[in-house]
Amino acid sequence: MVSQRCDIHPWQSEESSKGLIEVVRSQQVEILLVEGDDQESQWLSDAFEETGLIHVVQVVPHVQAALKLLRGPDRVSPSLIILDIQGADGSDDFGLAQSLEALGELKGDDALRSIPVVITTSNTVQADVLNAYSHGASSFVCKPETVAERRTLISRFSQYWAQVAELPWANPDPAALPVRTFEDLAEEFRNSGGRPIEVLIVDDSEDDVVLLKEAFRDCPMVEFVGAVEDGEDALKFLRREEGFENARRPGLVLMDINMPRKNGFEVLTEMRSDPLLSNVPVVMLTTSKQESDILRAYEGGACSFIAKPVSFDTMKSVARQFALYWTTVADIPQSEDSDVCSAPV
Repeated sequence: MVSQRCDIHPWQSEESSKGLIEVVRSQQVEILLVEGDDQESQWLSDAFEETGLIHVVQVVPHVQAALKLLRGPDRVSPSLIILDIQGADGSDDFGLAQSLEALGELKGDDALRSIPVVITTSNTVQADVLNAYSHGASSFVCKPETVAERRTLISRFSQYWAQVAELPWANPDPAALPVRTFEDLAEEFRNSGGRPIEVLIVDDSEDDVVLLKEAFRDCPMVEFVGAVEDGEDALKFLRREEGFENARRPGLVLMDINMPRKNGFEVLTEMRSDPLLSNVPVVMLTTSKQESDILRAYEGGACSFIAKPVSFDTMKSVARQFALYWTTVADIPQSEDSDVCSAPV
């Protein structure tokens, strides 16, 4: 969207966030947890509830039970589904096959396709990550081994989906949570040699692109590989065509909706129908908070939907939580140009 010129940009403010993640708004996200291990499901439910941000409305043991619950007479309407793909025999192979089949069925159902699905597992295999995103998963999360690491991951997961991403059917709650420091996490990431997620910005507002990059300036977890101003150039960049032959394939696309030539929804549709681009995560970043746009984004295969904050300080807070989620919580397909490298939790 083209922004109007003015003396003070909507994101600008006189004070910086001074290294703190400022929570602006919080919404309790209702989730459906698909987990076959009773002990694990109880631990996860308790851990999520303790955050005050996630409410587990129901736990079911497998994906078919989830589909039955979502469609039945006593159906639930969660804002998010967490789907564990671990098979009963301790391997992911059978669980993943079932999960992807059910995920495809869910995304093919007009009444259900807008519900984001996060796949979780104890093992990370690149083929599984690629398959998950190709079938419409909103993100892919590998469970850490230690309790402390898992609690950290749950905290960041909850903050992202409750405080950053817009979700269908979520009820806003203006109650704020305490601020928390960010510098130590950024320094830990630098020292550990963590590889930043490579992001392509697709936005026709030059002012917004500049301010977006400034908001991420002290986030070592994110590296911008390019910025294009319309949907046509976005697809050329991703396909390395017509002037973008040497472009780096991004790990994630951060995309506005209203743009010339092709809008964000049209680009998303083309990406999801292109076998070479279908597994690239897309996050919509736009000024819109319309429920129709949120639904259309998730139905079209967006991984999440973020409304551009009004103030620059708030944008910095969103940038930091975004950076933490997509590098220390969610796994994404590896770039074809990169080596395997894990980020610290």
